[in-house]
Amino acid sequence: MSRNHVVGSPNQGGCVDCRDSEGRYILYGAVVDVPDSFSYGVKHSIKRFVDKSAFRFGYVDRIDYRNYQDGRAYNRGDHSIIVSMAQRIGALDADGRIVAVQWGGLESAKLESTDKVLICGSGYFFPDAIGRLPQRMFSDLRAIEAAGCELHFIGAGYNRLLAWERSGARGLSVESCHLLRRLLERASTISVRDDNTKIFLSGLVDKNISVIGDPALFIDSPISVADYFGGGVPSRIGLNIPFHGPQSTAWVKKNFRQFIDAVREIQKLTKCEFVYFVHYDSELLIADILRSYGVRLDVVNAVADRLSCEYAKIDMHIGGMLHSCIIAAAAGVPSVGLAYDEKHFGFFSLMGRFRYCLDARLFRSEKLIERALELWRDLPGERSRMNARRCELFRVFDSTLRKVMFSSVP
Repeated sequence: MSRNHVVGSPNQGGCVDCRDSEGRYILYGAVVDVPDSFSYGVKHSIKRFVDKSAFRFGYVDRIDYRNYQDGRAYNRGDHSIIVSMAQRIGALDADGRIVAVQWGGLESAKLESTDKVLICGSGYFFPDAIGRLPQRMFSDLRAIEAAGCELHFIGAGYNRLLAWERSGARGLSVESCHLLRRLLERASTISVRDDNTKIFLSGLVDKNISVIGDPALFIDSPISVADYFGGGVPSRIGLNIPFHGPQSTAWVKKNFRQFIDAVREIQKLTKCEFVYFVHYDSELLIADILRSYGVRLDVVNAVADRLSCEYAKIDMHIGGMLHSCIIAAAAGVPSVGLAYDEKHFGFFSLMGRFRYCLDARLFRSEKLIERALELWRDLPGERSRMNARRCELFRVFDSTLRKVMFSSVP
């Protein structure tokens, strides 16, 4: 799949050259392409059956997300950022030329001075445990400086795994500090997804840094929860558990049985139906294991631009992948979050819902049950408060984007 293409239908790809005298909107993101197919084949099903059986019989060492890594595995949350940005820019400028470029692809995107590079959401600022920023950021700076084009950060985020706190390595390396300062000084707009990111950047540049939320929070969601539920209809509760890296695999091995106990108790007490939302393809195993323990659930495995419509059909959500909680919020659905990164607490704080974000490292089934039931009993109030906050943030996001699109940079 190509690294740069005009955003269109989910399967639209291919290398294109759409340069013109007015320049292009370069949407630079972690995931810009969708797999050609979600047909997994017999081998995939057999591996899931074997791993599900191994888990039930206590052979958890076998469980590994890498068993399901292939060309079809894609992160729907990261892709939702690009989808949302394309929707918003298209609504404001129907004739705008939009090009989506995958992280690491700016040097091959043939940037020109008339282009506007928009670094969109996600954990763009993601140093490793000893403070080194990704190498792609060095090539990003080279490409932008060589072209002399505009640079704008739109809801960009800082990631730091909670497990890294114990190492004490919170500072950036000297080389990474220098790089980040140059990028920030070059930027015409610095907007970030949460206060954690603002604090992280504020000591590196003397510029205004605005907090606007993650762009996926503003993805189109045409279906409201109120259209579906009320009057005796059983609650539908969304579920999502991360299973896309070494840390999440370790969490599943250690804590997933407790999680199963918790959701079974929640289902018993609320008489709800669960809906599992796949955000990374290896999570199909998670849904299989839940079902094998008697949890009643449907599975939603959809492309990013359909997810918000599906989230709008549930009443509340329990999510481990941050974007499962963000897209639920875009659809008017409140969540209980299971945090493995500082970014989770950043989002729930931004939304005024910090109480409903639990540290996944310290997972206890009784705490999840307590918070889930608390949220379930006050859904109308929580939904109203969350939607009001989202509307506030949208006004800031929209204003920021309009300035990027329609203001001239000297």
